[in-house]
Amino acid sequence: IGDRETETAVVLHEYDIPTREFSRKVMGCLPKEGKDWKVTEENSKGRTDLRHLPVCSIDPPGCKDIDDALHIRTLDNGNLEIGVHIADVT
Repeated sequence: IGDRETETAVVLHEYDIPTREFSRKVMGCLPKEGKDWKVTEENSKGRTDLRHLPVCSIDPPGCKDIDDALHIRTLDNGNLEIGVHIADVT
């Protein structure tokens, strides 16, 4: 307990989450900058940055397209905000 790498491997195994390498075809769809890609003003036009929210997937186990998620947070006035996130991958 406390070793993030080991705990991650256990969770991946326990829930049968695939860990194989992506195919060349899939890798070919990534930005040419690879791991050096950064969010910029230009590539985020028309998008809202929600990385500060605690968003979690609601897709069922074994799902092939993990594209539905929710977040919930308490607002300053005490009300709850519930966000429904549905990816548009077209």
